[in-house]
Amino acid sequence: MKPMIIFVTFETEYSSYGGLGAVMKLLPKEMGEKQCAILSPLFKKWTNLEQLNREKKAKKVSSLFTFYVLVRGHAYPVEVIEVVNPNGLKIYFLSSDEFFNTPENPYVNPCNPNSPLDPYRNPINGEKLAEDSLFFSIAVPIALTELCKEGFIKAKDVILHLQDWETAAVAQAVKRTHTHPALHSIRCFLTIHNPYDKPLHQLNSPRVLDFSAHLGFEIYQSVLAQVIPLLDGPVSTVSANFAHELRNEVLYTQTFCPHLQKAFKRKGLVGVDNGIFGAPTFPFSETAFQKAQSGDFSAIQSEKWAQRIQLATVMRDYQQKLTEDGKTITWGSELDLSEPNVPIFFILGRDDPRQKGFDVIVEAIHSLPRGAGRYIFTVMPGDEGLLGLKFMQHLANERPGEVCVFPFRLEKAVFGALQQGSSYLVMGSLYEPFGAANEGYLAGMPVVARATGGLVQQIAPHSDCMEDEEILSLYGRQLVRQYHAAHDAPTGILFREQVSFADEVEGWRDIVDCGYWEQNPKGDRIGQRKEIFLFQEMHKSAAAALRLAINLYQDQPQYAEMIFNGWNMLPKFTWGRAIEAYYRQVYHL
Repeated sequence: MKPMIIFVTFETEYSSYGGLGAVMKLLPKEMGEKQCAILSPLFKKWTNLEQLNREKKAKKVSSLFTFYVLVRGHAYPVEVIEVVNPNGLKIYFLSSDEFFNTPENPYVNPCNPNSPLDPYRNPINGEKLAEDSLFFSIAVPIALTELCKEGFIKAKDVILHLQDWETAAVAQAVKRTHTHPALHSIRCFLTIHNPYDKPLHQLNSPRVLDFSAHLGFEIYQSVLAQVIPLLDGPVSTVSANFAHELRNEVLYTQTFCPHLQKAFKRKGLVGVDNGIFGAPTFPFSETAFQKAQSGDFSAIQSEKWAQRIQLATVMRDYQQKLTEDGKTITWGSELDLSEPNVPIFFILGRDDPRQKGFDVIVEAIHSLPRGAGRYIFTVMPGDEGLLGLKFMQHLANERPGEVCVFPFRLEKAVFGALQQGSSYLVMGSLYEPFGAANEGYLAGMPVVARATGGLVQQIAPHSDCMEDEEILSLYGRQLVRQYHAAHDAPTGILFREQVSFADEVEGWRDIVDCGYWEQNPKGDRIGQRKEIFLFQEMHKSAAAALRLAINLYQDQPQYAEMIFNGWNMLPKFTWGRAIEAYYRQVYHL
């Protein structure tokens, strides 16, 4: 009999701040609700349980019981709330009045524990995220015992599948807590979705010190460095290439996680590719699909053009509506989408100056001829707020009719029209554990991206990339050849800069440092990074990639074929394959 798998996570389908929430919506569902459950903190200001009931987004929402966590003579009450999602999956939320009270995203700026922009952190209490993480980790084995005692969990063997450093300390707590005797075994495994870790000695919170002492943590080591040796199997991450990069690329070995390299080597590191994030529904008609299968892409061409015409209407009406409203900040005048030979580039995501590379794409656009493309940014501000995105505003002002920036979450219908009507999805990510290239294919867009992480696996680059070092360096081509054969049908364009080891080490440290933000008044992201040789080479290769995309768009049959090739890439990434890999390579079942 297979053990019960309980995903322990800070994100669920009801409290999603990024990619982890999307994974937690799909992976447990595909594993099966009878053999899975989820344990998560309840961020009360983010997850409205009454609304879930009212809008019937859950089959059941009920309070089960309350228990107490005793630390240093203080008893903290914890309520366990069961939510059953529409598929029957049980999510056990742990709620406590003194914890999980972030006003929104609980981990803004995960690299900087002292960010002054995050109201959830302050000099007196230190970093609240670390408090929440350690408290939750202490509470989990107690909650498991109570759930078993009350009959809500009947399995004799349990696998706790921990997600990222925020829940990793559960492995330490389990070793130090007596659980219910009916639980014959509890094994802990860890998936990391990013390279972040928490160095405990940098935190000044008395509670962090108390919770660390309660867990038996050494304060001068990080969470992951202490937890990884305790795991019952290898560490896993969300793509094969990201697993390779964590052990081999300068960004990780010299900047983000040099302290974890020995632990990765001893315990092992396994890349398990995510599945696709969306329903595999062909984005054009059945007729277009059948014609494309026989090598005729004319129907895709015409239907894609119709979607572009529709996008022009939607964008015109939406921009006029926003102008009349006068309350919502947008940058850029009304877009000119009338030229059929001019491609539309769609750039989206939540701003993180250490990951997303929006500055790389903006600087690349600066070097392109005026009128060669249209560029639409839908970027959610990160911990630097709107002020940190001023470089996008400058671009929009310099390129009227060409660039428009929406620094907020778009209406669903507008976002859908953008996906369908745009020519390319662009991802300039400095790093990307898995990435959203598949979402481009699902919407009918080839993808332009930096050759990093899971994006390398998801994008088969056009042959011109493999022949032009200005676009894709020798190292980038070597990465590509690990996953794509020379004859593979292209689904997009990959770019990657070529720099020396010394320039890469220095460049990454300067980029991750974000020194411009320490200035008073605040500096400009691009203004500082223009002086970094690594950044210079990044945006040069990105500009070359965008130029290639513009040229390829002129050959419409070839462009439409790339759209179909992207669709045909999707079967390589299924949740079924991911589940099989977790069972075989991680759980060893």
